[in-house]
Parts: sequence; structure tokens; C-alpha cells
Amino acid sequence: MDVLVVGAGPAGATVASGLAQAGLQVTLLEKAQLPRFKACSGGLPAKVRPLVNLSDQVFDEQVEDVIKRVRFTYQHKDPVVVESEDPLVYMVRRDSFDHALITEAARRGARILDGVEVVGVDPAGPRVRVRTTRGEFAARVVIGADGVHSTVARCIGQSGHEKLGFAFQAEVPMSPRSMERWRGTVGGDFGRLPHGIGWVFPKSDHLSVGLLSFTQRRGWKREELFDFLRGHDLDFNPDRTRVYGHFLPRWHGQKTFQEQNVLLLGDAAGIVNPMTGAGVEASMRSAHIAVEVIRDAFWHGDERLERYSQRVLREVCREFLDVRAMAKFFFTFTRLSYQMGIKNPQFGRIAARLLTGSMDYTEVWAELLKASVRA
Repeated sequence: MDVLVVGAGPAGATVASGLAQAGLQVTLLEKAQLPRFKACSGGLPAKVRPLVNLSDQVFDEQVEDVIKRVRFTYQHKDPVVVESEDPLVYMVRRDSFDHALITEAARRGARILDGVEVVGVDPAGPRVRVRTTRGEFAARVVIGADGVHSTVARCIGQSGHEKLGFAFQAEVPMSPRSMERWRGTVGGDFGRLPHGIGWVFPKSDHLSVGLLSFTQRRGWKREELFDFLRGHDLDFNPDRTRVYGHFLPRWHGQKTFQEQNVLLLGDAAGIVNPMTGAGVEASMRSAHIAVEVIRDAFWHGDERLERYSQRVLREVCREFLDVRAMAKFFFTFTRLSYQMGIKNPQFGRIAARLLTGSMDYTEVWAELLKASVRA
């Protein structure tokens, strides 16, 4: 085969779809049975929509709520509301959304094999050899899109990215009346955890609620999450509330996401937003870059694959330098940052532009400074 993709999340499905459409022979391996559950808030910033390889009809079928209102709080108090006439965030269920992306990749010609776990990768030689629980595969290019605990990254010595932290979240069934309170609205709470955030995201019939700490990785208890729910005056049944935990990676300055003909995407490459822990946008951006670079390499030679790391650094990680600096200041001086930043009258306009893609993080410092001077 031409390309072997490991991992059936948004990054793996997107790169498989793009390369299959370009006429390459693509096989995608997923260790779980599809469709598989994925613990995730399921919020897609509106600017991600052009990156999603789905028709408008199929995409709309995946969207469970369109968010036009964001409610920020500090320890459940002092609310700041951002509203927009245009969509800010699309809410999806990751199992269904990811499966739609995989189905589209298959429709375009990619071969999908689930229940296949990768146990070894050898990039030496003219073809990359991949050992799995169902035999050995060989491909000209292998793509690791297999998440934070990436086997592919570990096998090529690229799994050294530090952990961003730990997310503890729950899927909370709610009554229709309670759900109506959150229809079209997401919540973000600060100051409850050290270097952390809490969130409330609505789906069609339940809320995805969670806590993320950038420093606290041990000692999590279900009761912490339940206290957070009570702080939002949410009437819930702990016995019917499914709680999940998972680590998140982060980009910490590494400059390569490749070893010979093996490329790493998304969480496997450690590229996650250092402020929010969100990873879908970076995953899909890295996937589209990989499609273009691999397509070019098949025409002009494998040495072109080196351009992948260069482009990810330039087009994804450059912005993360500003996000990291912003996150460090914000979470060191959270209350001050909330008062001076989020409560700034211009913050709503800035946040909306970030979510819709008309502004990137490199412009935020200048915009906030201008707003402070005007205030």
C-alpha cells in the first residue's frame, strides 16, 4: 500500500480521506471496534468547519447544538456573557462525528480495519514495516494519529512530549427543562482548580461537564466533579452520571514530528492548545498539511516529507508560542486576568473572532492592550 494510517480520530480519518481522494492506496488501522466512544467535550470552534471533510447535510446531522452564547464565571460567580449572531461553536458527539469522518474516508476509497492494534513500527528500509495483532503491514509512508499514548510515536522515539494535565469529565443526563437553560450556551469557569478550567457543554439530551487541570494529575475524586455540578445548580443523579478521565498532551517546543517516512499528527504529535486543552482543530490542521506534503512527496520524492514538520511549526505551533505565554500569565494570576481580561468590555468581540477564525492568538495581546488603553 502507499500509506498506512494508525488511529481513527479526526486527524487519522481526515488524512485518510484526503489521500484516498488523491488516488493513493490508503489503509487505516484502529485498535478499537468502530464506532468507538471517545471522552471529549465535543465542541468544535466555528473556524474548524472548513477543515471537516463532510458535506453540509452530513455535518448538520452531526451537530447537536449550535452555540452562539458563552458564559464565563470565576468560581461560579461574576458572570461574563459573550453573544454572537453567528455560530461560535458546534456541539457533536465524538463517537458519531468520528464515525462520519471514517465513513467518508471509506467512501473515498480508504480501507478501514478496526480491532487491529499496532505493537511495533520499523521505519528503516524502503518501506515502513508495522507489526500488529493481525500480522505485519508495509507502506511507503506511515502516519501516527493514535492519540496521547501513541504507539507509533513511542516506536520512533518521539513520545517525549510532556503531559498537559488531566481532564475529568462526565456525561450528565438532564431533564428537558434543565437542558433548555443551556440550549445554545456553553459555560467556562475559572479559579476553582490550580491552573485549570471547568466547562459545561450541551448535547441534545445531556450535558458534557468537566474539569481540566494543567498541573493536578493525581488525587482526582468524583466528588470534585459533583461539587462543580452543584455549583452550577444542576439537578443530577450521581448514580446515572458516567465519569471519565484522560490525559492531554501539549507541544513543548519540539521541532520535528517525523522520523524518516513516519509522520505524527494531532495528539500523537503533542500539539494541543495550551490554554484550553482543545485538540481537534490542531489535529485536523496537521492532517490537511500531511495530505498536501505526502501528495507532493509521491510526485517529487520522499525527501519532501521533511516539509511536514516545517509547516506544522509555521502554521500551527507558531501561534502556540503566544498561547503558551498567555496561558502561563493567565493561570498564574487567574483572578487578576479574569478581572482585567475577560471582564474587559472588548473581550467578547475578541473571543468571538478567535472562535470564528477572523483573529488568531498572535493578535490578542495587541487587541487587549488597545482595549485597556481605550477603557
